[in-house]
Amino acid sequence: MPRSQRFQALAERPIQKDTMVHEWPEVGLIVADSPLDPRPSLTIRDGVVVEMDGVPRAEMDLLDLFIADHALDLAVAPEAMATTSEAIARMLVDVDVPRAEIVRLVSGCTAAKLVEIVRHLDVLEMMAAFRKMRVRRTPANQAHVTNRREHPALLAADAAEAALRGFAENETTVGVARYAPLSALAILVGSQVGRGGVLTQCAVEEGVSLR
Repeated sequence: MPRSQRFQALAERPIQKDTMVHEWPEVGLIVADSPLDPRPSLTIRDGVVVEMDGVPRAEMDLLDLFIADHALDLAVAPEAMATTSEAIARMLVDVDVPRAEIVRLVSGCTAAKLVEIVRHLDVLEMMAAFRKMRVRRTPANQAHVTNRREHPALLAADAAEAALRGFAENETTVGVARYAPLSALAILVGSQVGRGGVLTQCAVEEGVSLR
């Protein structure tokens, strides 16, 4: 049976030909097992993190310093980093291991350690771990905040409205990848003006995919 012209036209659209997403580790477009991923490591001296995941303190960026100084529980970090990633991964899916014990351990894990833990899980195990570890008391939803002009003032205003309407998370994407930082900042500022505590994210990888 011949296909209708409508379906033929749809099949010939460029977006229909973009069916495979190839990993591109050089620019960070890879979910896991990147050859550029750092090895988990942590060095504590006199109660201060002096090295984390192969980066000395003098070379840490703002995010690294925040993790080192405020996110890591240094009291449990030596135990957590010494525990094999596979062992912690097994704890995530073991119904006999309470959530509180896992929270205690992962509070001492660096970012690279957490990535290594997740590498040991398949999709179904990730779902089981997510169900076990999620902390939402009630379901929530996400809003996509975008506009064709990618104007930061418009994005901020829309993000504020989305927050006021009750969305727990705002996400934006970009058609031009270099606009990502400004777009991300716009929805962050706008959402917090609308209602404090709203999560935000900018799917910059979609900007690369759309090119």
